[in-house]
Amino acid sequence: MKILILGVSGTVGKPLYISLSEEYDVHGTFCKNLPSDICSEHLHKFDIADSIGLVTLMETINPDLVVSSLAGNFEQQLSVHQILENYLSKNTSGRMIFISTANVFDGDVRGQHSEKTAPHPISSYGKFKQNCEEFLQDKLGDRCLVIRLPKILDKTATQDWYEHAKTGIAKPGHNPVIHENLYFSLNTAENVANAIRYCVGVEKSGVLHLTSCDFMSIDDCMKFILAQKNDVSGYTSQTLTIESYCNALGSNDLTILRHNSDNKFCLSLVCDDADISARFGLTCEDVIRSTI
Repeated sequence: MKILILGVSGTVGKPLYISLSEEYDVHGTFCKNLPSDICSEHLHKFDIADSIGLVTLMETINPDLVVSSLAGNFEQQLSVHQILENYLSKNTSGRMIFISTANVFDGDVRGQHSEKTAPHPISSYGKFKQNCEEFLQDKLGDRCLVIRLPKILDKTATQDWYEHAKTGIAKPGHNPVIHENLYFSLNTAENVANAIRYCVGVEKSGVLHLTSCDFMSIDDCMKFILAQKNDVSGYTSQTLTIESYCNALGSNDLTILRHNSDNKFCLSLVCDDADISARFGLTCEDVIRSTI
């Protein structure tokens, strides 16, 4: 099988390329930075604004499966997925995996969300991902697998989280605040990559949540990190409000947020697929422990 991964320089893209390459003929794209530690022979420089280049790439590789793990301008990403769908529909019987996000539920923070839960985003990011999901599922049907991911941790992310909490100083593009009432499910990029490899082999379709089997507050995550580091000192934390949560997501309409009265904001996923849960279900503590 020939596979094309769009976005191999990302957090998930690189371990996915490595995992799939053990079994398949894998090609990948990158925009600016050539990923290190992986074979560059099958890596292709690609800018999402280059629609002609994408068609040429598809014609050259003629993949049986395309995995989209892109980042960048939403409008340009949507155009990329329209081109991919058109090529797969007209030229091959190829399949597609679209990497989505828990943010398709960021307008509903009342609890865990399964694959059967209807999306309710309020952020532009969540709305964009929902639009892509619906477009690809409508056009490709059972040749499309939508994979939604929770917060992904790696060693760098966990260390940044730790440093931000301790100092209150953010690195560019990072949020230094530890919110005691914000709850997430977690996963590692390596575990996600291995789960996707399994899904490719059994040709899963539909919607799948690759997530931890539980969830934790950001505050409890930080306490666990400190315990693992034998650090008994304190750290900076804050409490989210409806206003600050919606403001962080770029929404001014507070009335569309679905929330409970207990002041807990739970943006977590649950996986209904018993097979996947049994094979790849980690606890949040497992995830954190593996990244320290």
